[in-house]
Amino acid sequence: MVVIFALIAPVLLGIVGVAVDYASWALQRSTLQQTADAAALAVMSDLQVVGASEQRMQSLARSYVDSTVKLARGDGPVSVVTLAVARERSGGSFVPAGWTSGARTPTGVKVTLTQRKHAIMSRLVTPHLTDITVSATAEAMGSSKLCVLGLASRGGSAIHLKDFARIDADSCVVYALSAHAGGLTASEQSTITATRTCTVGGFHGGRENFKPLPVTGCPALKDPLASLPPPSVGSCVATDLSLTGGTHTLSPGTYCGGLSIDGGAEVTMRPGIYVMKDGPLIVGPAEQRQAIEKKCKIIPISSGLNPKKQSLEICRLALTVKTTGYMKGNGVGIYFTGDIGRAKVRVNQPLLLLPNSVVELTAPRDGDMAGLLFFEDRKAPAGRSFDILSDSARRLVGTIYLPRGTFSVQTNQVVADQSEYTAIVANQIFLANSPRLVINTRYSATDVPVPRGLGPKSGTVGLAD
Repeated sequence: MVVIFALIAPVLLGIVGVAVDYASWALQRSTLQQTADAAALAVMSDLQVVGASEQRMQSLARSYVDSTVKLARGDGPVSVVTLAVARERSGGSFVPAGWTSGARTPTGVKVTLTQRKHAIMSRLVTPHLTDITVSATAEAMGSSKLCVLGLASRGGSAIHLKDFARIDADSCVVYALSAHAGGLTASEQSTITATRTCTVGGFHGGRENFKPLPVTGCPALKDPLASLPPPSVGSCVATDLSLTGGTHTLSPGTYCGGLSIDGGAEVTMRPGIYVMKDGPLIVGPAEQRQAIEKKCKIIPISSGLNPKKQSLEICRLALTVKTTGYMKGNGVGIYFTGDIGRAKVRVNQPLLLLPNSVVELTAPRDGDMAGLLFFEDRKAPAGRSFDILSDSARRLVGTIYLPRGTFSVQTNQVVADQSEYTAIVANQIFLANSPRLVINTRYSATDVPVPRGLGPKSGTVGLAD
């Protein structure tokens, strides 16, 4: 028996070694395939939003693989190769694509990973078993019409709704970039309705709050408007301008100290870019602003949303203001820059549309702010709130871009429902009380352009068969 065991022991050990090698190889191959799938989706999502180059694609895929794949002792490094591809014809095979003149426009990305796996029985295991090669191809799957994007990647919610607030985005995508467990929140009776709701982290709320339920673990997209240059800031055309009563027509330019449109003033803005430098844009009666400041607490998203704070609805009962401020403009872009603390009017919000205000704005068709209705300076302090309290802000055509601030809607009325389209990209988005923010997508019904990466110029991605 001892002799027989001595003869067969090497064979048995070899079989066990090969079995262990194969199990380890199969597990590692599965890990690499999952990584290739995820890397291809991440690279394609990046290409869809901000465009790409061969270097950017390779760098992003390499970074994703390095952060995901853990090498066991003796394993070789993981080789990463990315290739921009496009279908030869509809439903056909993929062929190389690129950004050079005459090349096919990339509609997909192929990621190939190769690794030599450590083998216990290296003399018995063939190179075919020790060498692992996997690939995945992600491609654009049609237009997703990205229309609401919360940029905040850390901290709490990038998008937060409470009370009876609603976002109606039936034909487009709502996206939260926060990796927090509550990066997307709809509490109490609030609802978000969209073609798809996506969050990098998790979400708080149930089936009654989301239609449909959000997708979690979505790729961390880049800011689609990050490359847009800011408009130039010229010399002051007015300083601490406050308009009360009567009819007024304003021209584009830099308004130092901001602009205040008090009750009874009807203001028409000529087409062009209006720069609010070192001051806010306020529309509505001054007495209403003062009453709200004294009696009401406008709830910022950074406050922790203390339920003990008074709601604006309670405060409204004490307000008896009869005058209204009007602001209308076609082809108007408003840029917010500087320190609002320098303004003669003391408020904490760069934009304050009071309950007794009527606002109708359409973004420029061309120029430095083509398609942009509001644009916040990227160097502005973080966390400032752009507040819409208006009972009549039903026409806001264009894109609202607040990369450092919070887009806050705390009214009890419908907002933006008469717009052909509205898109919102903000660091944080907050709705409270009972507003209904309507995000229309009738892009072809207006000549106001949609910035690249939003609306019909955005898209979903998926893995190709």
